[in-house]
Amino acid sequence: MSRNVPYITKYLEHLERSEIYYEICWNNMGRDFKETVAASTIASKREILSLTDKGLSCNDSNSKHLIEYFDLFIAKNDIPTVQIVNRLGQIKGKFIHPVISNEIQVLPNDGGELQLYESFKVKGTVDSWIKNVFNLVKNHPKAVLPILSSFASVILHEFDMKPIVIDVSGASSSGKSGLLRMCASIWGDPERYLGTFNTTLVAVERRSTFLNSFPQILDDSNGANESKMIQPMIYQYVNNTGKQRGSLNGSQYTDSWNSLMITSGENEIVTYANAQGVPARVILISNFSFEGENHDYLRKVYDSFRENYGVIGIEFLKRWQENREHYMKSFKVYENQFLEISCDNNILKRLSRHYSFMVFTGRVLNEMFKNESIEINLRDLEELFVEMSKTNKAMDLPIVELQNALEDIDANRNKLYADYEPQGTINAFFHKGDFYFAPAYLKQRLGLNEKQIRYLWMKRGLTDTFINRDNEVDYKVIKKNKRSFRGVLVKREIIEQLGFNFS
Repeated sequence: MSRNVPYITKYLEHLERSEIYYEICWNNMGRDFKETVAASTIASKREILSLTDKGLSCNDSNSKHLIEYFDLFIAKNDIPTVQIVNRLGQIKGKFIHPVISNEIQVLPNDGGELQLYESFKVKGTVDSWIKNVFNLVKNHPKAVLPILSSFASVILHEFDMKPIVIDVSGASSSGKSGLLRMCASIWGDPERYLGTFNTTLVAVERRSTFLNSFPQILDDSNGANESKMIQPMIYQYVNNTGKQRGSLNGSQYTDSWNSLMITSGENEIVTYANAQGVPARVILISNFSFEGENHDYLRKVYDSFRENYGVIGIEFLKRWQENREHYMKSFKVYENQFLEISCDNNILKRLSRHYSFMVFTGRVLNEMFKNESIEINLRDLEELFVEMSKTNKAMDLPIVELQNALEDIDANRNKLYADYEPQGTINAFFHKGDFYFAPAYLKQRLGLNEKQIRYLWMKRGLTDTFINRDNEVDYKVIKKNKRSFRGVLVKREIIEQLGFNFS
């Protein structure tokens, strides 16, 4: 029948889907082969012929007999049953880690996922990672926060929280890439685990699906082939579900994940997006640098993780499972604390829960690894949040858009109708001591976000409110030189607070 003698050595049940696989082994010319195939592969002539490329003696003449042989083999033998998955992380109440999940077999779908799977390696010890990696940056809270988010990612599902992006931005050669490799060193070999923005939406989706609970870490947003990809990528990721696709038989299975994304770049990642919702989905660590450190220090940052990776993440998962009930009770305290700091900033309120979750993870690590002398300064992280709330303008997009529009008018006074009507386009008016935007200018400048931004300006008291046919509107009719114009009135005190003077 065949010059090879194939054996079915395992019956594999998919943990997430109703799918069956078989592990087949055979020897060909003194070399052992092992392949895991779907049940349909050994039940169809067309499918079974694909094993020819793997080294099995299968052809048009014997394929029918091989199908009968495999069917009899399954019927006559007691084949061990094993559960399999195609990805990592939290699945059906079980947490899959490539190094410690021996009872469940991981079957990556393709070569890229296999490469990522093989990055989960262990080198060094818990003590050596704390001493040589974490202690190197423990006095820099802007570096500590992304590291904590890498730990927090794997327990995000425990608190029913959706994904979010943590973005580190700063000048070139400030140590951002080294920091992201430190974040990756928690789970495996950083050089193989780390991804880049030289990718596609589909690739990010598949990578996120495979990692599932483990953090998605992408370096250098400036290296994106198409910057327009970044905004949909952020929305896709935080919505924790892949693109819905159709098939000949209906809808394909939609992938999902529940983790945190850590990114870096010279520019804040929100600069590549114009949608108002993006700042509410990204925690921005801006102007990053290892302040006060020299080039020798940066070299140590890049060398620190080469001999220390993987082991701290395994130990974290182990100790979390042993004490999770104890730790979970204390999260609410941190959540309320950072919610109070957020004050009236709606975007900051949305981000505060995830930020508090990372600080909570820091407290958990302090307790878990107390004997190993890990020291995370939670007070510094609280002060960092206060600093972010004061300096990060992107957290308040309506204010940012208002200030940018005023700066544009200030720089182009030839389009401001004050005492004399400009030649050509009128972008704004200065009338009786008040400043007005021309609605057509706002429509052109704000694009698709125009109605929403103008509504937020009005509701937050940045622009004045008027009644037109029993409806609240943000414009009024003004007369200049016997002509009538509509104008959106910006309140005088707001103009003064933002430092403009159009008089």
